[in-house]
Amino acid sequence: MKKVGLIPGLFAFLRMLKARNEKKAAADGNTREDPITALAKAMHPDALHLIVTQVREENATVKTYRLASRNGALPLFKPGQYLSIKLNIGQTSTARAYTISSAPYEADDNGYYEITIRHKKDGFVSPHIFSSWEEGTEVDATGPHGDFFYQPLRDNPNIIAIAGGTGITPFVSMLKQFACDANAPSLTLIYGCCDTDDILFEDKLKELCSDYPERFRRFNTFEKCESDSGLRKGFITAEFIRECIGEPLEKSFFICGPEIMYEFLAKEFARFPGLEYKQTRYELGGMPLNTGRIAGFPKDAMKKNVMLHIKNEFTDWHIPASTDEPILVAIERAGIILDSRCRSGECGICRSKLISGDVFIIPDKDGRRAADKALGYIHPCSTYPLSDGEILIPPGRPAQT
Repeated sequence: MKKVGLIPGLFAFLRMLKARNEKKAAADGNTREDPITALAKAMHPDALHLIVTQVREENATVKTYRLASRNGALPLFKPGQYLSIKLNIGQTSTARAYTISSAPYEADDNGYYEITIRHKKDGFVSPHIFSSWEEGTEVDATGPHGDFFYQPLRDNPNIIAIAGGTGITPFVSMLKQFACDANAPSLTLIYGCCDTDDILFEDKLKELCSDYPERFRRFNTFEKCESDSGLRKGFITAEFIRECIGEPLEKSFFICGPEIMYEFLAKEFARFPGLEYKQTRYELGGMPLNTGRIAGFPKDAMKKNVMLHIKNEFTDWHIPASTDEPILVAIERAGIILDSRCRSGECGICRSKLISGDVFIIPDKDGRRAADKALGYIHPCSTYPLSDGEILIPPGRPAQT
């Protein structure tokens, strides 16, 4: 073997080191982000940073808020989807799902979303929004979310939309968007209201049904109206639905309104022979706070106070809770951050592990996977405590950060 002197060997090593560093620098240079990943991030951002640009009063108890982006284009959505609005009220971090009442095309070219909210006198969130949101208010949200929209491979192009009160919002979005597409579905709206003052978007509904009579129709019924007014008084019964649309076969039903309307319609739909469950779609409605009206809820567990041991990998809390409200409400009231979106058991964002204790989950609001049921996972937004218990939640972070 030929011997190499110290100095030549050192220079050879330095040349080799320089060549290696040059190759390493080339490999570590700036690379362009994968375009598919970039598109996915733009269409489905982790958070939306919005600003109120307009507040419109629809009636004495309902307002529409127009929201524009503070930092770029708004993500696309399908008519019928919702935003999960993130709020900090006092020491409580919470979220509420509000259906987008504007049409997708109105979000194009630095456009806007609109959400329509009813003030609930005894509510927690709506009074806060009504008193604090004005032009210039910054709002954080996630979304759009949800699958309450027309899918050609699943749904019949003859849509029957049944709305109660502010449940009209997804259908206004659908009607405005469908009007832009000659190949879009036809839509028959059956709209139940307390009285004539409760009708929302009257001018837009009248305009669309007048401009597209072969595609869009509307029928109203009222809880309160004068007998000589010529208006229909009563609930949305099977007989009334038949009067409006004939037989319900070969049609897809989209329903949005209060929980009591869902319960009533379930009984009315049972009077239609041959109507399959897959033909009916219900918008997320939140969880009922009156457990006395929940079928199957244990009578001896109503209106009781319990203690919950809530923990994550960093810390734990002992908090009071009531059997009359979902576990998520107690967690938020205690100032614990647990991300949520749908608040109806569907999306699974708040998925947590039940370590001990008894709980009640409304069967038709149980969106858990079969494996999660077997392994003891719950969705706190749709789970009511029946006893003291222990729950492991994921590490929380405000979605707006």
